Amino acid sequence: MPDYLYERGQSVTFTTRRFTGPVWSGSFLITKLLPSGGQEPRYEIKRIEEAYSRVALESELTARSDVFQSTQL
Repeated sequence: MPDYLYERGQSVTFTTRRFTGPVWSGSFLITKLLPSGGQEPRYEIKRIEEAYSRVALESELTARSDVFQSTQL
């Protein structure tokens, strides 16, 4: 199992570039540490105002200093 840089409940910024589109960035909360499948660590992340979650690679995340309340999930 890989070493995870971030913890469940931690506030992160997710930044990615999908296909040829523009760079996208936003604030998320880590909800789950996922198996890496032999690659870099993966995380399930969620925005408080969204009903769904997404999967992000560790290289797409940076730590945030502001903290979401986990009770808002």
